[in-house]
Amino acid sequence: MDKLNLMNSFVHVAELKSYTAAAAKLNKTKALMSTHVRQLEEVLDIRLISRSTRGFMLTEAGMSYYHQARKIIDEISELEAGLLEGEQQMAGRLRLSVPNTFGERVMMGFMGEFMQRYPKMNIEVMLADQFVDLINQGFDLAIRIGLLQDSTMIAKEIGQSKTVVVASRKLLGDGEFHSPDDLKGMPMIFDTNLRGERQRWTCYNDQQEYVLDLRPAVYINSASASAQLACSGVGFALCPYFAVKEYLEAGQLELVLPEYQFGYAPIHAVYPNRQQLSVRARQFINEFAEYLKQEDE
Repeated sequence: MDKLNLMNSFVHVAELKSYTAAAAKLNKTKALMSTHVRQLEEVLDIRLISRSTRGFMLTEAGMSYYHQARKIIDEISELEAGLLEGEQQMAGRLRLSVPNTFGERVMMGFMGEFMQRYPKMNIEVMLADQFVDLINQGFDLAIRIGLLQDSTMIAKEIGQSKTVVVASRKLLGDGEFHSPDDLKGMPMIFDTNLRGERQRWTCYNDQQEYVLDLRPAVYINSASASAQLACSGVGFALCPYFAVKEYLEAGQLELVLPEYQFGYAPIHAVYPNRQQLSVRARQFINEFAEYLKQEDE
């Protein structure tokens, strides 16, 4: 009995929550998938799936086994891909979903270098702040910033994005802003892509937490637009550093409370299944992670 084959069938059933969908994905019959799961339960002597007339769900043991099995299958796939990597040419199509501002301000610099190294690649980038359905919309991978929702997708952290508060000299005037209390009641530009309370920002200094109690002025779902509004003096903006870097360098914006920490958001590469991740997608992720590391140095 091929236990790895049984394990692979179970993992696909668990992820797709359907024997029929898993069978179609693996080009097997529904009956065979059901047999594989039953045989695996017999070998392990545990119930992996709790069945009912309304469907099924993983048992506690089944969930634990799924995570371990997924890791084993992914490691085997990585090993096999590594053996083929030297033989497979960096050519073909790669379809990505990337947040708007991050794509424009960060990824396009990397893309220029990447395409020069691999001119036979054909890359399609969709800039969008909304989460896309990678499988149904045909994406190879997505770049996402911030905490991820629970998902069956594979997520690899490839960097971090520093968050800062900025304002224009016009808004700052001759005011003194040395502590969070100095910002009380000041106008705030809120990027709705950020998660958290809409009227409060949290910061840290010497491991102590402070709350900035500002007055909401504008809500907008774009880091780039938030930065542009801050330049016009509308309010203080909490933005990823990459969204305001050029404005800071040009003197259009200034950092506010630079000695305080406003947090870091993880940058993830997200993809449906490591087992089916192409060499070109894997190479793109690895090289982009290295690029982000160099940008931070």
